[in-house]
Amino acid sequence: MNRAVVDMPRSGIRRVAEEAQKIPGCISLTLGEPSFDTPLSIREAAKVALDAGHTHYPPNVGIPALREQIAKAEQTAAGNVLVTCGSTEAIGCALWGVVEPGDEVIVPMPAFGLYQQQLQLIRGVCVPLHTAAHGFQIDPEALARCITPKTKAIVLNSPNNPTGVTYTRESIKTVEDACLAHDLFLIFDAVYDRLAYGPGVPKPAAKRLGDRLITCNAFSKTYAMTGWRVGYCIAEEVVLRHLAKIHAALAVGVSTFSQVGCLGIFDVPTDTMLAEYRAHRDLTYARLLEMGMEVVKPDGAFYAFPSIAKYGLEDDAFASRLMRERKVAVVPGNCFGTPGFVRVSYCCGREALEEGLDRLKDFLHTLA
Repeated sequence: MNRAVVDMPRSGIRRVAEEAQKIPGCISLTLGEPSFDTPLSIREAAKVALDAGHTHYPPNVGIPALREQIAKAEQTAAGNVLVTCGSTEAIGCALWGVVEPGDEVIVPMPAFGLYQQQLQLIRGVCVPLHTAAHGFQIDPEALARCITPKTKAIVLNSPNNPTGVTYTRESIKTVEDACLAHDLFLIFDAVYDRLAYGPGVPKPAAKRLGDRLITCNAFSKTYAMTGWRVGYCIAEEVVLRHLAKIHAALAVGVSTFSQVGCLGIFDVPTDTMLAEYRAHRDLTYARLLEMGMEVVKPDGAFYAFPSIAKYGLEDDAFASRLMRERKVAVVPGNCFGTPGFVRVSYCCGREALEEGLDRLKDFLHTLA
């Protein structure tokens, strides 16, 4: 077997979620899986597309109408858009497209484990940039220390999984400056960009970065479409035409009826879902503070990342005991490259969230 595959660890998030499923009555605050169903209008559009016979090969890069709508929403040209199998494949295409064996890629930690897994597969080197000491923002001096002659790219995810923190304009500019000074790619994972609780999410300046910027996104989180696997990659055409070759070799294209079902998606209201996530954020943040946990207030997405350093347990032990003793599952921080924390996902139903937080509080009392 390919040694890179054999040595690649499984997703820690999935591992914990599967363990939780084996425990009767366990409340799982693990996956970033919205409790909502996909909006009815999108589901109906896909049904109509199926009945209309949209079951044949699509263009590799995506059907023209969807590429045009994505381009309009993202303020770019349709020729800069590649429709992918979720943001996971978009990120894979981006990394595979720019990273050669031995190249280094800087990943601010904590971070979604997917980046490290994919880098391992393509034999790139993940260079962690630890951000916990800086409020999960990018410190210019810390970033500078990570850059070497082998550095090829920087990966950013904002709002961030697992912290829910949005990078400030200053943090983004710090990364832009580094990319321009050292001729690096910036791979921007924007999958939560429409799930922000503030006025907006600062984004890398496309005009400033030019062909150094690759943006990855998907409909999965915003529209509760995790099972649809429809995402997209945005880059200047000189870069995109090469990423499209990777996509065609791996997936050929995204199912045609799924793409047709997504037409008009940017006009579908998501206010109800976002309002619930905000209410869950407010509840989770307030309850964690009441419990005495140290946590940075999330700006978006649907995660909180409280510190457990003061409880005298490693994060694996903390999560394992919480699951066994109180039947609540959270994800250890080491799954995101940052031990000493746990991730709490609050996109579940309200009743389950409240009960899960109650059980967490009881568990902390036993530790005290």
